[in-house]
Amino acid sequence: MTPEQLRTVLVEAVAETTRCAQQPEGAVLRRADARTPGHWHSTIALRAAAQSGGDPLEVADHIAEVVRAHPDIAAVTVTGPGFLGIEVRAASLLAAVTALIADPEPSSDPERSDVPESRDADRVPAVRAPNEAESTVWGVDAQLSRRAVDANPAYLLMRTHAHTRRLHRRAVAAGLPVAAPDAAAEQLDAVDRSLLVHIIDTPATADRAVTAGDLRTLIAALDELSRAYLAWTGDHEIVPTLDHDFTGLHAARLRLVVGVTTVLARGLRQLGAPAPERM
Repeated sequence: MTPEQLRTVLVEAVAETTRCAQQPEGAVLRRADARTPGHWHSTIALRAAAQSGGDPLEVADHIAEVVRAHPDIAAVTVTGPGFLGIEVRAASLLAAVTALIADPEPSSDPERSDVPESRDADRVPAVRAPNEAESTVWGVDAQLSRRAVDANPAYLLMRTHAHTRRLHRRAVAAGLPVAAPDAAAEQLDAVDRSLLVHIIDTPATADRAVTAGDLRTLIAALDELSRAYLAWTGDHEIVPTLDHDFTGLHAARLRLVVGVTTVLARGLRQLGAPAPERM
């Protein structure tokens, strides 16, 4: 399930439970953070209550009840004055990443350049240099990377893309199957699922930034995905060691690696930068 699909589910739930026939004006759906439950966080119930004149908590409870019945939804939590925290089933998240891998192209017009013209180009911040742990993962000198990043904000994104490709080559060489069984999605832990959401959410953010000519936001979104990926690879086994057999979980996690590769390559194209196989 993508954010666009989830918005449709929410709008239909609002129409079923209130007098609002379409998404209430100003309603927000954003990726949840550590302070909010679920994978996405929505203010649609608050906006629907304002438009219909209902009690916000009552409206939120009714919308949550309808959304919970959707087969791709794992849980809906009502918090605060009527915020909705929505958790999507792992199988649906994995399916959305699989669809993204199959059709990765940006939605922008192929006849025009995908390189956004920043409205504040002179003050676009460089992507931060890797810390010591990340330098170990990449096998690069932190000072060298810092100089490279100062010269080119896409440098670390390119290095991360090369890292995903190296990890994928290792997996293929080890004989790890590319296709993950459907049941494997349920074995993914909370961090795996969080990265899935990040992979799904980043392309839409990147496309909005390109449309707005907002280079700063485009780089920041891709850098955030890169950092989430690096933290994940440090804590999770993707390619099993000689002492472990291949499992569906390994195959599912390889799908996440390919998903990050796809989104970074897509974003680097939007930046007008190469997506290297090796660095």
